[in-house]
Amino acid sequence: MLAAMMTGFGDIDVLEFGEIDTPSPRPGYVVVKVEAVGTNYYDTLVRSGAVTREILLPHVVGSDIVGQIEEIGSGVKSFSPGDRVIVAPGYPCDPGEWDITPENEAPSYFPTGTYSWGGYAQYVEVPARWVIPDETNLSPEELATIPLVLVTAVHAVRTLGKVTDGTRVLVQAGASGSGSMVIQVAKALGADVITTVSTTEKEALARSLGADEVIRYRESDVGAKTREWAGQEGVDVVIDPVGGVTMATNLDVLRPRGTVVNFGLSGGVEATIPHLYPFFRNERKLVGSWMGSMAELKFGLDLVRQGKIRSALHKALPLSQAREAHRMMSRAEVVGKLALLPWSA
Repeated sequence: MLAAMMTGFGDIDVLEFGEIDTPSPRPGYVVVKVEAVGTNYYDTLVRSGAVTREILLPHVVGSDIVGQIEEIGSGVKSFSPGDRVIVAPGYPCDPGEWDITPENEAPSYFPTGTYSWGGYAQYVEVPARWVIPDETNLSPEELATIPLVLVTAVHAVRTLGKVTDGTRVLVQAGASGSGSMVIQVAKALGADVITTVSTTEKEALARSLGADEVIRYRESDVGAKTREWAGQEGVDVVIDPVGGVTMATNLDVLRPRGTVVNFGLSGGVEATIPHLYPFFRNERKLVGSWMGSMAELKFGLDLVRQGKIRSALHKALPLSQAREAHRMMSRAEVVGKLALLPWSA
């Protein structure tokens, strides 16, 4: 089969496009013919070695895998060849932890394509347990932009942020892959949403996804604009996929007993609480968020089927252009999400 493989750890030139052995399914596993695979900033972290270097090379990344069942291993009763499916964007690597609930609390839970092979290939072998039927009626390239950011958004917004009808929410980086999904999940739950973006094009995307107000953070004071919109008390919840440089503002615009949920580090791996007194005096909460469970993914996919959440597809590229996809992500040129097509020329 053809695949975009990591041959080392480093810049985009460690991604090589070529032939590699097609997998066969072990007992309890299925082989999925990958019709499209979404790209995520996380892929670049795996490629660079920032996540781990304890990966056998060559390695295939890619968490957002959609396609159809090509072959089933012995003991698999839930699927048949030809079934359209979505691969869980994360699951425990250790089968001994598969019964932990919710599964994203398992120590070995990582995005698909971290330790196991991912979807930057024409075929992928995955445990049948972590595959679900595709009932969305979306095109493969649209659907491939959704699973990882969807499960992450549902966990961060609904489970940890406890967002509901009338909640005032600041979403950082609203035109990013994660931010664009967070806006939609928050709006589907009835929230009022303000978000930050950098360009006119990204503002247009954020508004089209339902954002009530948009701040151009390079041109305006995010804190002042947020309080002008939400009132001087501040917002109820901040959902932050950026980290680092955003933390001071997140806490500054948060109302007493409000919550900041963080699940990103593109803005830096270190963050500072500017002053602990207002932090503890106002009983503000800072919560870390790690992906999500299959139950949360299914909840989100039901919103997709209802038409409350859509794909934020920026562009679909042939798999042979995986390097270009990573270059675009590294330079913040993507408005929404990219998809790679393993069967395109």
